[in-house]
Amino acid sequence: MIEFKEEVERAASYVARDWPGVIEADDIVQEIWIRLMESPKAQESLREAESALRFDVLKRWGKQVASQYSNSYELFSGNSYYGTDRVRSLLKSGLLTAARWDLGEMNETLTEFLDLHEGFDHLKRTSDYGQVIWDEYVEGDYSKEKPSERMKLSRAVTALTDAMNQTHKRRFAEHAEGPGTRKVVSNEKARLISKSDLNEDNKVNAFAQ
Repeated sequence: MIEFKEEVERAASYVARDWPGVIEADDIVQEIWIRLMESPKAQESLREAESALRFDVLKRWGKQVASQYSNSYELFSGNSYYGTDRVRSLLKSGLLTAARWDLGEMNETLTEFLDLHEGFDHLKRTSDYGQVIWDEYVEGDYSKEKPSERMKLSRAVTALTDAMNQTHKRRFAEHAEGPGTRKVVSNEKARLISKSDLNEDNKVNAFAQ
């Protein structure tokens, strides 16, 4: 992969300039190398791409890394709603395959239900991390024998956390009544949702959908 060294460093420097105080170019370089080492397919695609396209791809990866770092900063500073530990807890609770009317018997909230399902749907559309999440937390057959597989699972949870935070921020921006307001839909309100308003398609957010 040494043939990508100059382009990776150039793309990282390009992206870091747009994210001052959030991430350094060296951090972006490291994350891009990890991504390449984890994916022989990505290496092959870069080798086959023309120079301009290859640089665009590397910049896009760099921006994804910077966005993840930004979300981590927001979490540390108290401006983010979900952390990876909470997301793992939600996944282990079975919320991903629960129906909305099941919430009355669960500790999780409707807000968490909506954010998880919308975040997971985004993941399915944009990467293979959705399949990783499904295999681990629903099917229970994701292989974690190799370090690269364990790292991929960790990154999948991080990606889902980012997606859920973006979903939550968007919903909050649309529905907030004023500065500093953050609404969480309670389980009591979830109990009032009529089954007649839902159909069976709402029951399981299956990966195959």
